[in-house]
Amino acid sequence: MVEYTLFLGCIIPARFPFMEKSTRLVLSRLGCILHDLEGATCCPTKSIIKPIGDLAWYVTAARNLALAEKAGHDLLVPCNGCYSTLKSVEVKMRVNPGIRKEVNALLACAGLEYRGTIGVKHLVEVLHDELGIPKIKQHLTKSFEGIRIASHYGCHMLRPSSSIFFDDPNKPKKFDALIEALGAKSIDYETKMLCCGGNLNTSDEPEEATALARMKLNELTKKADAMALTCPSCFMQYDSRQYLMKKTGEKLNVPILFYPELLGLAMGFSTQELGMEMHRIDAAEFLSKWDSKYEYLKTLKDVFDVGSVRKCYECGACVNECPVVKINPDFNPNVIIGRLLSGELEAVIDSHDIWQCVDCYTCYELCPQKMGMNKIFDKLKHIAIEKGKGPKSFTASIEMFKKEGRLGEPSSVRKKLKLAEPPKSGGEELKKLLDHINTKGE
Repeated sequence: MVEYTLFLGCIIPARFPFMEKSTRLVLSRLGCILHDLEGATCCPTKSIIKPIGDLAWYVTAARNLALAEKAGHDLLVPCNGCYSTLKSVEVKMRVNPGIRKEVNALLACAGLEYRGTIGVKHLVEVLHDELGIPKIKQHLTKSFEGIRIASHYGCHMLRPSSSIFFDDPNKPKKFDALIEALGAKSIDYETKMLCCGGNLNTSDEPEEATALARMKLNELTKKADAMALTCPSCFMQYDSRQYLMKKTGEKLNVPILFYPELLGLAMGFSTQELGMEMHRIDAAEFLSKWDSKYEYLKTLKDVFDVGSVRKCYECGACVNECPVVKINPDFNPNVIIGRLLSGELEAVIDSHDIWQCVDCYTCYELCPQKMGMNKIFDKLKHIAIEKGKGPKSFTASIEMFKKEGRLGEPSSVRKKLKLAEPPKSGGEELKKLLDHINTKGE
């Protein structure tokens, strides 16, 4: 069991208690003991409190840190804004003895002293670096495989990099890794590192705040099934403001999930347990799609090694070497495999496209997995035949094989070449063996 002091800040307990609930549920499941911080105040947020004066900002943050030191455990912070403030002040107090002395002189009036004995840890940092992805995976019961999630880091999870250095501030990876640990695809997108614009609201610039939120939401409506984040201020922008935009007729549909909610769902917690009905943007359609995708992939796994099929689809390096592709630009085996993964098995086997694979093994010889697209098409053809589907000439050949054990009978042409009669066919014996296979299958 690992212990942390939980610093929730102002917005989570006041406006988004479901964020607190999901955080407590998933961390408890992962074996963490969380201690509440008695006497804590606002972190304080940079955008509002720092303009009062640097000293007021330092003292407020240092007071929270001093209280955490008395509690005796590292601070775990699920709010980006609180994390950036507390981490920045922690570093400033460590590297600037003059400020530390001045702040401690004021803290002494409250019987407190900041000594720098505890760390400030972001929730993502704790999950990725301290608890670890292998441990998280041990507690998952339902994969998000096939679901596209857009990670929104938010400015203050990573910046300023002079104080925060658990990930690259410009090309971060750890939050994406946590999303993909749940089986989802963390998509790359153009506005990924764009600020949500939330602080423009406190500057009485709501239209500009809306414009920044709209940029990302417009892109993700076309690309993602949902957005995951860890910042309550960003959540307000993308959930609450999206709700207002939709009410005025904007075509947006991006469910916003606090990462512990996403993790909680994968762990088997219900939406009711996680309090997700408190979102403004209803996640019901997203959850329904997830359920359908999960059930579909569970069925698909009875036939295919889905992991290998997905690698094949993501690679696609052999496509241009396919001989049929060279003569038929409308045939793209990689697109067909993508449709298979996206839930279109029935449509794929109904299509004539699968029969255009000539089983030449070109893709197999080029495949780093030594699987080849032809193996996928072999199974698709098998499913089609079992369902009574297939080209007429193909099904006629199968019927002849089942009846005669051959795909053709010797003709009188042999006599012209003075060839002896061929050996007697073992078709009857083979037919009996095939009947045994069919009986076993039933």
